[in-house]
Amino acid sequence: MKPSAFQSRRLEGRSLGRAVRLSSGVSGRSVLAAIGGVLRSLLALPLSVVRFRRGRQHLSFWKLSTIVLGLCVLYMGYLWLTLPDVSDPASMLAAQSTVITDRDGVELYRLFSEEDRTYISGDQIPQHMKQAVVAIEDERFFERGCLDLRAIGRAVFLLGRAGGGSTITRQLARNALHLQRDNRYNRKVKEIILGCQLEQQMSKEELLDLYLNWIPFGQNAYGIEQASQVYFGISASDLTLAKAAVLASLPQRPSYFSPYGVHVHTQVSDRIEAQVLSGQITRSSQVPDDEVTIGLLGAYVGTGSSVLSIGGRTDQVLMNMQQQGFITEQQRLQALMELEQMVFEPSRENIRAPHFVLWIREEVERMFAGTLEEGLLEQGGLTIETTLDWDLQEKAEQAVTEHSEDIFQRFGAHNIALLAMDPATREVLAYVGNTDYADEEHGGKIDMVLAPRQPGSSFKPFVYAAAFQQGYGPATPIYDVPTKIGEDEPQNFDSTFRGLITIRQALGASRNIPAAKAFFLAGGEEPILQLTALLGAPSPLTRKKELAIAREDGFDYGWPLALGAAETPLLEMVQGYGTFAAGGVAAPAVRIRRIIDKKGNILFQADLPPQGQNVLDPRIAYQITSILSDEWARPEEYWRTQLTVPGYQTAAKTGTSNKCLEWQGEEESDRFCKLRKPDNGWVIGYTPSLVTGVWVGNADSSAMYEKGGGLNTASPVWHDFMVQAHRTLEQPRTEFSVPEGVVQPQVSLLSGELPTACTPIALRRADIFLEELAPSLPDPACAMLTVDKLTHLLASDRCPKEAQEEGNFLVAHSLLPERWPQWEEGVQAWVAKQMELWYATETHSGAIIPLPVAPTQECDPDLTPGRLVLPELSVLFPQDGGIVSYPSFRPRISYSVGSSVQEVRYAIDGKDVAQATAEPFDRAIRVPRSVQETDMHTLTVELTDAYFNTVTQAVHFRFGEDRNLPQVRFLEPSGDMTVRSGAQITIRADARDPDGGIKYVQFYLDDTLLSTKPKEPYTMTYTFSVPDGVYTLRAVAEDLAENTAEDTVTLTVGDVQSPPSPSTSSSSGISPSFAAPPLSLESVGKDEVVDVRVLTPRIGEGTIHRLRVVVTSTVTAEEVLLDLTEGEGEYVRPWQAKKAGTYTLKLLTENRDRQVREWAVRTIEVR
Repeated sequence: MKPSAFQSRRLEGRSLGRAVRLSSGVSGRSVLAAIGGVLRSLLALPLSVVRFRRGRQHLSFWKLSTIVLGLCVLYMGYLWLTLPDVSDPASMLAAQSTVITDRDGVELYRLFSEEDRTYISGDQIPQHMKQAVVAIEDERFFERGCLDLRAIGRAVFLLGRAGGGSTITRQLARNALHLQRDNRYNRKVKEIILGCQLEQQMSKEELLDLYLNWIPFGQNAYGIEQASQVYFGISASDLTLAKAAVLASLPQRPSYFSPYGVHVHTQVSDRIEAQVLSGQITRSSQVPDDEVTIGLLGAYVGTGSSVLSIGGRTDQVLMNMQQQGFITEQQRLQALMELEQMVFEPSRENIRAPHFVLWIREEVERMFAGTLEEGLLEQGGLTIETTLDWDLQEKAEQAVTEHSEDIFQRFGAHNIALLAMDPATREVLAYVGNTDYADEEHGGKIDMVLAPRQPGSSFKPFVYAAAFQQGYGPATPIYDVPTKIGEDEPQNFDSTFRGLITIRQALGASRNIPAAKAFFLAGGEEPILQLTALLGAPSPLTRKKELAIAREDGFDYGWPLALGAAETPLLEMVQGYGTFAAGGVAAPAVRIRRIIDKKGNILFQADLPPQGQNVLDPRIAYQITSILSDEWARPEEYWRTQLTVPGYQTAAKTGTSNKCLEWQGEEESDRFCKLRKPDNGWVIGYTPSLVTGVWVGNADSSAMYEKGGGLNTASPVWHDFMVQAHRTLEQPRTEFSVPEGVVQPQVSLLSGELPTACTPIALRRADIFLEELAPSLPDPACAMLTVDKLTHLLASDRCPKEAQEEGNFLVAHSLLPERWPQWEEGVQAWVAKQMELWYATETHSGAIIPLPVAPTQECDPDLTPGRLVLPELSVLFPQDGGIVSYPSFRPRISYSVGSSVQEVRYAIDGKDVAQATAEPFDRAIRVPRSVQETDMHTLTVELTDAYFNTVTQAVHFRFGEDRNLPQVRFLEPSGDMTVRSGAQITIRADARDPDGGIKYVQFYLDDTLLSTKPKEPYTMTYTFSVPDGVYTLRAVAEDLAENTAEDTVTLTVGDVQSPPSPSTSSSSGISPSFAAPPLSLESVGKDEVVDVRVLTPRIGEGTIHRLRVVVTSTVTAEEVLLDLTEGEGEYVRPWQAKKAGTYTLKLLTENRDRQVREWAVRTIEVR
C-alpha cells in the first residue's frame, strides 16, 4: 500500500541497508573477468595455429607462451589504437543542448536530440552536491587509484563471488566515452585503460566535475545544471543540501526514482501497515526486506501513536554523507525537515515565446542547411542569441492576456497576435504568435504573425504612398461622395459621406471611397504591388502571380486592393510600416543577433543596423508618417486616445476586413452580399523608437461579432503595450525627424493651392509638400461672385439690384474630371443635393459643404413671376405733419405685397431705430436720446418683400406729450377666485399702449410687489404662503411716458367667505376662460388646424346671458368662432387661418343689459 504524502524523517541502520547496496572501487571481479575474457578469446583461435602435425615433435612450452604473449601484445595494441581521445575533457560531453536566448541572455528554449545538457564549470557546483554523489555512488573515490587492489584481492579471495558496481571513473569511461558498443571483454579492458588515463590526466575534483556534467538524471536532463533546472527551476549553484540529496539519488535508477513516478515515497505492504497500526511492529528493523518498496523519499506508516518512519533513497544519501564526515547530524536533520515539505510540480516543457522560438529554429536550419554536420543544432551546444527583449515580451504577453477574455466575450475573437520591432535596427523585440500556444481547440499553435490575412484599411498607407509618387500629397482635395467605378460603387465603413476633404483627412479617418480613387491616382494595381513589396510586404504581389498562373483568365485584385483585399502577414505589414518609420529605407526583420558554438567561436554575427535599401523617397515616407500621426485628421476623440502614446508622436492606422456570411441571388452577376461581419482586426503603428502591429480574429477564419473592428479589438492591446513599452525603452525619441527638401506652406483646403482673399480663414491650413511640388497657383476652388439673393443665380441687370449680394462660392470639380467622368458625375450630383440643404435653413445646418456652390446661370425675372408685382406701402400714423408721443410711439402702416413681407425698417432722420421681420410690423418705437424732442422730424419706413423688392414711404412729424393711458387686463386669473393655502397659480396679463410702448408690468398682492416684467409675455407663477383671507391681485402697466394703468381681481385664500363678484355669478362657480391658457403670439402654420377650447359657467343664469369667441385680423374680416346663449362646461371649436398674418381671439360675454366684458385674449401669429 502506498502511503499518501508521507515524507521521511529518520532512518535506522538496518532499513538503510535494505534501501540500496553501495558500490566502491574498481572491483577485483571485474578485473579478473576482463583478463579471463582475453584468454578465452585467444584459446578460441583456430586449432591449426597450435596443433602439431602428426609425426612431428611437440613445440616447447616456451615457444607456445611466446606466441600467446605476442598475440596479447597485438590485441592490446589494437585496443590502444581504438581508444577515444581524452585530452579535452569537455569534448567528452559530445552532446550539448543548443540554447536560444533573448538579447540579454534570458533562456527561451533548449534544443536537443536525446540528451539535454548544459556544461558548467566545477566552481558552479556546490560542494555538498559533489559530496552527496560520492557518498552514494563511490565512497572511496578520493582514496583509490585507477586499480582498486582491495576490491581485486577481495574478488580473488572470494573466487569472484563478491564485488561491487562500477566506480565513478569507470562509469565515466564506459558511458561518457560511448564504450557500450564494444563487446563485453573489449569494453572492460578499455574501461580499465581509460580509467587509468583519466585518473592520470585529471585530478579527482576534475573527474567529479566531468562526471556531474555527464550523468543522466531522468526526464531527459543530462548533467547537474539541467537537472537543477528541470526539477527545481534553479541553477545548480543554488542547490540546497536537501535538493542535492534528491538529485544524487536519481542517477542509479532515474526512471524508478523519478519525482513524477509512482515511487516518490517508500511504501510497505498492506500486511505490514496493519501490523504497525496494531502495534505488532514498532521499529523499522522489524519490517522484512521483501515487504518494503523503497522510494525517493521516506514515508510515515500508521497513524496517531502508531507511526513508523521508513526511509527512502534520499535518507540513505544523507546518512552516508554523515557517516563519511561530509555533514553533521544537525545538517542531516535540517535537510530531512526540508524534504518533508518538498512537493514536486508536474514536469512540463519550458518554452518561452514559443512561436518566436520555432521561427528562430526554422531560420537557423535554413541558414546552415547543407553546410554543417548533422545534428549540430540539437547537439552542438550552440548559443543562439536572438533580438527578443524578454522584458518587452512579457509586457506584450500581458497586454494580450489581459484583453483576450474581454475581446472574446464582446467581439467573438479567440486569437491575438502582436509583433514589435525597432524601426532603426529592424530587430524583433516582442513576438506573440497567438493568444495561448497550448490552446489546441482554437488553433493556439498557429503562428498568426506569419499567417496571411486581409489587412483592411491598414493597407491604405501603401496605396497613398504610391499615389504620392505620382505627384499627389496630403493636401490634395478628394471628394468622399457616392461614386461609381464601372458597375461597382464603393461604400464607407459607416455608410456616410464627408464630401470635400483632403487626402490627409481621408487617410486619417479611413474613408474607403477616397482610397478607391487613390488606387487609380497611383497608376493602378501594378505600381502599388511593386512598391508594397519593396516596402517589406511582398505577399500580395507573390500571391497575384500564383493566382494568375493557376487561373486561365489571369487574376487582378482591382480597386478593392486599396481597401486591403490582398492577404498579407502581420510580419510583412510591420516591416512595411517600419520602412515608413525609417524614412523609406527597407530592410528585413532581424531576429538573430549572433550564434556561438560551445567553444566560443562566433558562427554568425548580424549586421546592426542592417544594410537597408532606399525604396521610397524619405519625404514621401514622412508625408505618410505626418498623416498617420496627425490627431486633427482622426475623426473622434476615442481614435485619438487609442492611437496615441502620450508624450510621443505616434503614427498609427487601424484596419478591418469583412467576410460575407450570406449571399443572395442565383446568377453570379446578380449576387450580392446580404450579411457581412468583420473577420480581421488590425492596428499597426509606430513612434520614432518602436513599431508594433496587432492582429485580432479567429485562426479558423470564422467571423467576429458585428462591432469587431480593428479600433475596438486590436487598439486596446496595441495601446496598452505601447504605453508600457515606452516606459522601459532607453532614451526613446519623442518626435519624427523632418527630411530635407520638405516645405510646409499654408494652402486652401478647397484645392490644395495657395489661398486667396476668397478662401475663408477656417479653410486654410499648412501642409507638407515636396519642395519641387509646392503649390504656386491661387486657389481655383473659391470664387467671389455677385449673386441674386432670391434665386441664388448670378446677378444680372434684369433682376433688382436690391436683391444683389457678394459672397464666396465653391467651384466644385473632381480630380481629372475628363479622365474619370464618373467621379465628376458623383461630385455634381452630391453638391446639387447639398445646395438644397444649404438653403433649407438660415444657418445652413443641414449641409456639410464648406461654401455654397458657385452658380453658372444668370438671374432672369421670368424664373420668379411673383417678383414683378411691386409692393405698396402707406403710413397711417403719424400723418404727415402730425404729432407723436415722446419718448416712444407706435406707428401704423398699411401695405400690399405680391408674396410676403420679409422686413420692415424704421428710421428717424435717417437713423435706424427699429426693425421688424415678422408680424406685427407696426411695433412701438423707442426714440433714441440723440433725437431732439423739439423741431420737425422725418420718419422713413422701408418695406422689403420676399422677392427683395423694396418700397419706401416718409412722413414728417413733431413730438408731443403722451397723455393716453396704457391698457392692461388679467388673462389669468380672468376673474375673482378662491384658492387654498399653499396652492400655486399662474398669473398672466395682457398690456398694450396705443401711442408708444409698455415699459414694464408689475404684479402686486395687495401692496406687496410680486414681480416686474419688462417685456412680453407678462406672466409669473405664485405659491400662496399667506394667511387665509381676502386679497387683491393687481397688474400695473407703465408706458414709456410713465403713464400707468391697472387691473385687479379678488383672491380668497382658504375658507373665508367673500362677497360674490358681480361679473362671475353662476351656479357652477367657474369663470369663462380658454381651457389651455394661451400664450400671446403663438405661431402656427397657414392652413394648420388649431383646437380652441373654452370653459364656461352655465349661460343664462347670473350675469352671463351670452358668450362669444371672436377672431379678428388685419388680413381678414371678423369671424365669430363660438356663440352660446345656453349651456355650460367645455366647448371645442377647430379654427384654421387661410392667410398669413396676426390673429386675435377674444372671449366675450354679455349680461342682461348687453354690456360686454372681455374675459381673455389670445394672439396667434400665422406663418
